[in-house]
Amino acid sequence: MKNLILAATGALAVVLAGPALAQSFTYDVTWEPVESVGGLTGRDGPQYGGGSVKGTYVTTFDDGNVVNGAVNCVGMDQPDGGVFAIHLTCTAKDEQGTYSLAYGCNFLGEPGPETPLGCIGAMEARDGDAKGTRGGLTMHWYSNEMSVGTGQWYTAE
Repeated sequence: MKNLILAATGALAVVLAGPALAQSFTYDVTWEPVESVGGLTGRDGPQYGGGSVKGTYVTTFDDGNVVNGAVNCVGMDQPDGGVFAIHLTCTAKDEQGTYSLAYGCNFLGEPGPETPLGCIGAMEARDGDAKGTRGGLTMHWYSNEMSVGTGQWYTAE
């Protein structure tokens, strides 16, 4: 199973890099190799495979503030016919706090181990000054080792 399944998860975590409340940000993630786990052989090929991946990220907020952190993700192929081909869940940590991330991803082309992924997701600050704050994410996992994305923290009113 491809690194992309887990790689996408890693990208998610990168975006969480520290919530400057109600601010937009971009992020870059550098991934380690994905460790594949399980999977079954289906009539159209592998199904239900998963994996885990770790990475480091750099987040740049609209105000110019830069935060570096680490992310750890797990992902799993989804059944054919669903909205997303892969689901990812991640934990990201940096000097501002710890964040939970969840992504839904699809292949940007014919599914396969070298095909980039496009992902959308959500994030939540788990501790620190922003505990409970949520936001939205995008991610483009464009190679086995690299992904980029955008995010927006929302203020709770």
